[in-house]
Amino acid sequence: MKKALIVLLMVALCASLFAGAGLANAKAFVKANYDKSSKTNPAPRTTADFEVFDHIVIKNVDYTIAWSTDTEFVKVVAGENHVVKIDIDEAAPAEIVYNLIAVITDPTDGATETLSMPKTLPQGQVNPSYEEIALNAYTLAVDEVTAKEVRLCGTVVAIPTVYSEQYKNITVNIQVGALSDNIIQCYRLSGEGCADLKVGDKITVEGKIKNYKGTIEFDKPVLVGYGDLPNQSATVDAAYLLADGEVMKGTQILMGTIDSIPTAYDAKYGNITVNIIPTGDTRVVQCYRLSGGADLKVGDTIAVVGTIKNYKGTIEFDKACQMVKPENISSVKTLFKAYELEDGKALEGARQVTGTIVSIPTAYSEQYGNITVNLVTDGLEAYQIQAYRLSGGADLAVGDTITVSGIIKNYKGTIEFDKNCTYTK
Repeated sequence: MKKALIVLLMVALCASLFAGAGLANAKAFVKANYDKSSKTNPAPRTTADFEVFDHIVIKNVDYTIAWSTDTEFVKVVAGENHVVKIDIDEAAPAEIVYNLIAVITDPTDGATETLSMPKTLPQGQVNPSYEEIALNAYTLAVDEVTAKEVRLCGTVVAIPTVYSEQYKNITVNIQVGALSDNIIQCYRLSGEGCADLKVGDKITVEGKIKNYKGTIEFDKPVLVGYGDLPNQSATVDAAYLLADGEVMKGTQILMGTIDSIPTAYDAKYGNITVNIIPTGDTRVVQCYRLSGGADLKVGDTIAVVGTIKNYKGTIEFDKACQMVKPENISSVKTLFKAYELEDGKALEGARQVTGTIVSIPTAYSEQYGNITVNLVTDGLEAYQIQAYRLSGGADLAVGDTITVSGIIKNYKGTIEFDKNCTYTK
């Protein structure tokens, strides 16, 4: 009797050990498949939604896996056929290190193992500038791809592979603004106009960007066209989600074609009301009491800066909105970002702004070969920027329009290009 009891106890102990080993194996399997952390990359970036399974079978034992996260910006969405989607917020307000948590359950005894896998959710960008897109692309790990298609405007600086009549594509390298250290390759670029591309052309390209063995490149993108053709869908979408009386946060900019003119130009007040269809969209945005515009007519393409609101169902730029040149949209976006800087902070990477010199705080110095000037872009006086100790400039005068390149910072409340910035006239 005693011997039989000992045997039963030994069998139970072996079964328990076997079950424990099975659960440990299940945990090891989950870790191997879903935990990509390493010493050099302790919290890998998750730039797009991804899928996991809610069970695993080892030696005919079906272990269930319950998934969760510790951030509201990454959600777990149950699917079909044991597939679970990990839904990331691609517009997260800041970079977040979070844990993807898997609780694995052994069906034989209900025992569980918990696995926490650290990952990084990048800061989202609702309507990023071209520089922000290019700089973000340079944070991609090898073989990583952007979650969504992006659009960039840049200047062709090299043509690694000439246009192929057979395949109807070409490979070009583009530089975004002043980011000479962040060249983006457009691999096998296709679309109307590709055959005629040459170094120096300013083009707009769309597609997903990846890190291919250290080369940051668009993977078989499409040529949208020559010049700056921004993707404005995020701004228009947000505008059309406004409830009556709501106002979009911050100052916005849209380029579009005038569809109609509800109120003609008023010489007394110096304004006009026009309806535009934003480039690449079909929805109408009204520009209410747009400053200036005496010569505007239906069919003209303009860019408008101001506050967007929903006024009794009409999506509109509020009164006193202003026009800027379409080719200066990138400069205006840069100024918006610059004016968000805290004292002592700087924008990442070199930036460019085109503006007109409105004053010269420090005249040209023959000794140091520099000058300090203040610029305003297309009359946006609220976004004046200083070019501090601008290299060269002996012949510059108030009224000159120049393009300045360099690091932009907030120095004790003054938004300025830092010393050693450069310009073209």
